[in-house]
Amino acid sequence: MLEIEIDGNKLEVAEGSTIMDAVHKLGIYVPHFCYHEKLSIAANCRMCLVEVEGAKPPTNKLVAGCQQPVNDGIHIITQSVRVRDARRAVLEFILVNHPVDCSICDQAGECKLEDYYMMYDHKPSRLEGEKVLKNKRKVLGPQVVIDQERCILCTRCVRFMAEVAGERQLGVFGRGSHEVVDIFPNRPLDSNYAGNVVDICP
Repeated sequence: MLEIEIDGNKLEVAEGSTIMDAVHKLGIYVPHFCYHEKLSIAANCRMCLVEVEGAKPPTNKLVAGCQQPVNDGIHIITQSVRVRDARRAVLEFILVNHPVDCSICDQAGECKLEDYYMMYDHKPSRLEGEKVLKNKRKVLGPQVVIDQERCILCTRCVRFMAEVAGERQLGVFGRGSHEVVDIFPNRPLDSNYAGNVVDICP
């Protein structure tokens, strides 16, 4: 067992645990999009950034809590000004091309992005120029339609199909602002597990 401290609370955790495992054990909530306890770690959304003091080797960078294993004696800070500013910046990047149409969105009121925006960012976009437009109604298969503009590329659906369903029917295609979750050419999302990707989406 390793002895660590989270926001002033001492805790013992098993060796090999991640920071996210440790904070959940204490009941502290760290925001996240891509993290799911039953899926592999992608660490691509960066919402779970935290400060770590006493790390070996020492670092002054914020670390992704879902990916970073704990070391004995470290002190994790989940709610500092620096952490909140980093989460605010992450949200600003996620929202750069996102259609901010919460009032007409069918996920309004049940959306983590909306909740985190109200919690951390809550200010108008500084974007100059037009948003990158993507497919608003892409049919992936007989049961699933995706709005690629609202997708934040957390890759939960891609990892679910590969790791749980064992059927690699989804992937991330394109680069930069033009990246999208999509099906492979002429291979629809027709798995018996296809409906689960809708539920696992944050």
